[in-house]
Amino acid sequence: MKRIHLLSVEARADAFLELIEALGAEGRRVGWLDLGGAQAPATLAAASGAGVLRAVGVDDGVTVAVKPRKGAVVMKDLLREYFVGCSVVLVRGAEGLPRLLVAEVGWLLEVPGATARALDTASLVAALRKPRPFGP
Repeated sequence: MKRIHLLSVEARADAFLELIEALGAEGRRVGWLDLGGAQAPATLAAASGAGVLRAVGVDDGVTVAVKPRKGAVVMKDLLREYFVGCSVVLVRGAEGLPRLLVAEVGWLLEVPGATARALDTASLVAALRKPRPFGP
């Protein structure tokens, strides 16, 4: 599996539209992972609670899958199962990851143990081309 860059975010996904579009223009996919409480549709949650392997709902333009999970979240497993093909995943509710904040102009990147950096979209996209864009 190719390296996936994880960035902790707090804003809604639409705040990152410029970055998502810039990465998409290079043929790179972006994923969104919300660790702060997904709300499953009631019918899918009931099916999941009944013990099915996976409950899936399909509507106009969207597919929702609900899968029961035991134990703590294992990030490596989530990435392998849901984000294959993504080069970047924006993660809400994560700690210990580089944090990307929306600035008045561009982005503010906070990397644990380093000074925060202001970046424009082109510079951030260029950094995300590297295998280790934010440190060792």
